[in-house]
Amino acid sequence: MNEKYLSVSDGERCPVCNNSTMKVTAREIDVPHFGQTLLYSSLCQNCGFRQSWQYPLEARSPHRYTLYVSEPSDLTSRVIKSNVASIRIPELGFSLESKMSSDPFITNVEGVLQRAKSATQTLNSWADSKEEKEKIEKVFQKIEKAIAGELPFHLIIEDPLGISTIEATNPKKLKVEELRSSEDAQ
Repeated sequence: MNEKYLSVSDGERCPVCNNSTMKVTAREIDVPHFGQTLLYSSLCQNCGFRQSWQYPLEARSPHRYTLYVSEPSDLTSRVIKSNVASIRIPELGFSLESKMSSDPFITNVEGVLQRAKSATQTLNSWADSKEEKEKIEKVFQKIEKAIAGELPFHLIIEDPLGISTIEATNPKKLKVEELRSSEDAQ
């Protein structure tokens, strides 16, 4: 992995302890599957607060990947998600919307379902009403069935920078569409 330091700054103010003990580093790195990436990281020498951001420096044409998951072997298909990509699973009522601050990741379809399961558990803990909890519980049960390979679904990734992809165990179940513009990815 090639790496080039762009800047290092000491003495920045920490948002947690308010001391001027933050070290901020910016570097350009070549990350497999993602390409050239700008990585900012900060660490407070006083309280240990850490934060990092990744920004892709390469863009490709916008794409939408749709994988039909209908059997347990499909759960091992690799999922590569950039920090600007959105993931949707319509049959489960799950979506992970793109934000520049979201973390990129490489996992498999089951890993995406585990993330959905975790997010659903968090939502359930925040739910105010019995109706909300029941609705979230239904989504949770669908996710559990999908993880067990008992519920077919479509995994859709839309990436306006074209960095994300799905490497399907069965390529015949994968549909790839090039989008004309970022508005088409919605």
